[in-house]
Amino acid sequence: MNELRFWLKLAALGMVLGACSFFSVMHLSLRGGAVTMPDLKGLPSKSAELKLQSLGLDMSVREERYSSTAPYGAVLEQSLEPGATLKRGRTIAVVVSIGDKVLTVPQLVGSPSSRQARLLLEQNGLSTGRTAFVVSDQPADTVLAQSPEAGQHATRGDGVSLLVSLGPETVCRLMPELRGRSLDEARALAGRMGLVLRKVMESDAEGAVPGSVLAQSLSPSSKVEQGSELNLTVAPGGSAQVPARLATLSFTMPEDGVQERRLRIVVRDSLGERAVYNRMQEPGTTVNQDVQVHGPATAEISVGGVAVETRQIP
Repeated sequence: MNELRFWLKLAALGMVLGACSFFSVMHLSLRGGAVTMPDLKGLPSKSAELKLQSLGLDMSVREERYSSTAPYGAVLEQSLEPGATLKRGRTIAVVVSIGDKVLTVPQLVGSPSSRQARLLLEQNGLSTGRTAFVVSDQPADTVLAQSPEAGQHATRGDGVSLLVSLGPETVCRLMPELRGRSLDEARALAGRMGLVLRKVMESDAEGAVPGSVLAQSLSPSSKVEQGSELNLTVAPGGSAQVPARLATLSFTMPEDGVQERRLRIVVRDSLGERAVYNRMQEPGTTVNQDVQVHGPATAEISVGGVAVETRQIP
């Protein structure tokens, strides 16, 4: 009888211990699936989403709202307050800032390219409105005017209209006959017409005056535009026989806060005028350009369409 009681007590104790173990495991399991809600306010929306994912939670954007105090993309509100306990797998709804509704229009007039102006508008939360083009003495693609003007207020996403330069008006003239003239005379005449003397080549011709023009690339009596390139063939001798020399031009772009501007270097020597460099460059960039020149030579350097230096080439 005593032995039976012993085994009954032992069985009852085992059941109690089993129940305690079961409830302990359940309690630990339930605690392992719970997390504490973090504070997302002020975080960039991407950072907030990554933080929730690390806790086994998801995020959805319930609303986008203007805010004068929070930057673009920052979390303004969350559907569950910080410190609350919740199970993994829940989705947290948030309200995200789209920045201030009222913006200040940036300065665009003087931008060396309409593309640069468009990028600046996008960076400031604005868009490009109507774009009109007009002939002017400013280099082509320079922004001449804007509406609204710089410093005025605009709503995010508003368009800013631009007036862009087409460059100077193209002037057409009749090409004169240069054959038989001296190279110096032909060069002076081409300069008065606004032509660019690109190349002078020599060719033997029986009975030709030394240094006289034998052929020209632009036909006489044809209509030519200012800035057109002209090539000449001359008889040996005269100023055409000035020996060539190699020079290196070095120039550092000014560091004045502008993104990128066009650097243009024009060389003038006994063979005429020609552009030896014409590319967009970043502020502070140093450019070294080798050039071959004949006789007395100068280099005119312009940045963003504005002449900044004229130097003698030794």
